[in-house]
Amino acid sequence: MTGYKKRTVILIIGLIALLGLAGCGKKGEYGSLSEEEKIDKGLDAFEHLKNGKIEMKNHLKYELKSPQEGQESKVDANLTFKGDFEESPDHLLGVYDNGKGKYDYYHDAVSEFSKPVGAAEWTNNTEGAKKRHYNQPNGISREAIEFLRTKKKDIKVTDDKDSFTLVYETDDVKLLGANGDFLVGGSYNGPIYTDNDTNDKVKIELTVSKKGFKPMSVKYTCEQESPQITVNFKGNFKYSKQNSGVRVEVPSGISSAASR
Repeated sequence: MTGYKKRTVILIIGLIALLGLAGCGKKGEYGSLSEEEKIDKGLDAFEHLKNGKIEMKNHLKYELKSPQEGQESKVDANLTFKGDFEESPDHLLGVYDNGKGKYDYYHDAVSEFSKPVGAAEWTNNTEGAKKRHYNQPNGISREAIEFLRTKKKDIKVTDDKDSFTLVYETDDVKLLGANGDFLVGGSYNGPIYTDNDTNDKVKIELTVSKKGFKPMSVKYTCEQESPQITVNFKGNFKYSKQNSGVRVEVPSGISSAASR
């Protein structure tokens, strides 16, 4: 073999080795992780989300089968929220738009308050919100993350160029009746599942950046069928300025808010 040919072979072998190393990725980087490790990294990213900004865009469509007097039998609404959050302690402050009006909204670990944008006095909604303790526009609760850790065998991982998504789906009516309050509570406007439902479905998609494992978004696709109601719901949450030190100050007037 001539010297030229030897050099060519050596260069090709070296190039193959370099490509192999690049494909494997450094230890701890996305390319080096197993499927289970990707799931763990994704769930960890949301569990360790401490503060930032959040934007919600939801679409809720439902039909009551036997509406009571004064109730709307059909609703088709676009609902939005945009605000700041910090956890441990939990604080969430922003503007909620229910399609009919805009409201300043504040939530801490146990209490919920609101007022029409521009109004001076807050209303304490805590008593009415007790039945839906996990119902906050925060994207996803820690309790939901802990639940998903027990369902890792049911989670699929999909790849995008710069991100990956954990996808969990279930149509188990009993499971959703028992766990739906915290599993979809972070969607804020999602279905209230019960054991009496005849057909339920949930799909949750958690998207995380491959670089730095930063939580980016949460998506919900939900269906509910019961003797009382039919619900179709889609929820979309996007995060920004994650873990950048965003602070939420308790609004003035909260301590004297009248209960509703």
